[in-house]
Amino acid sequence: MIDGDTIEVNIAGESYKVRYIGIDTPELDDKRPKFCALAQEATRYNRELVEGKTVRLEKDISETDQYGRLLRYVYVGDILVNAELVRQGLAWAKPYPPDTKYQNILEKAEAEAKRDKIGIWALNQQLLPTPPPERVQDVQITYIFYDGLVPRVESDEYVEITNLGDQPQDLAGWVLMDISEGYPSFIFPSYTLLPGESIRVYTNEYHPEWGGFSFEYSRAIWNNTEPDIAVLYDS
Repeated sequence: MIDGDTIEVNIAGESYKVRYIGIDTPELDDKRPKFCALAQEATRYNRELVEGKTVRLEKDISETDQYGRLLRYVYVGDILVNAELVRQGLAWAKPYPPDTKYQNILEKAEAEAKRDKIGIWALNQQLLPTPPPERVQDVQITYIFYDGLVPRVESDEYVEITNLGDQPQDLAGWVLMDISEGYPSFIFPSYTLLPGESIRVYTNEYHPEWGGFSFEYSRAIWNNTEPDIAVLYDS
């Protein structure tokens, strides 16, 4: 067992890491306690579903991801574990083209979890950090390019963030997210934003001249027709 969306399996005496297709669970090293707790619960439930059992692996299009892990739909009996984790509110349905064969099943499972307000969706509001009152933050969102030019996936969308103050600001641990869904979220590594400097966080592109930050999200984040709210929380 690795975590909520990755397992280790034995195939003909060889050990392989398997990454579940089409889902994403909270990370165990998330600095936000409630996200970390959900990650632990996802790992526990994943272990309960598959550990010590014979699983069936189904490939979509891709063989492996960039880390060499097998990309698979994982079954225990008739249970599609990928969908079960989403249905229990322990994972988000997240498409990773071209591996989208069962994305409709995963999105239906996510809709059920949202409807029942379980897991992620029960805690959604609690998970959002409360911004400190009575203080105007010098580092602010100054522009959102929400209507990307890249067809369908709009990977060139971005949120621009500027230091409007007169002091440098270390962004380590700051969080940028779409508050309307509660995800995806981007946690900044250590980066000193100088006075007057602007950076951009792209949906799924890298631009070193703007800091090189990306959600690494495979579909559009900022909806052009329904309300989406970008929020920036300090650490």
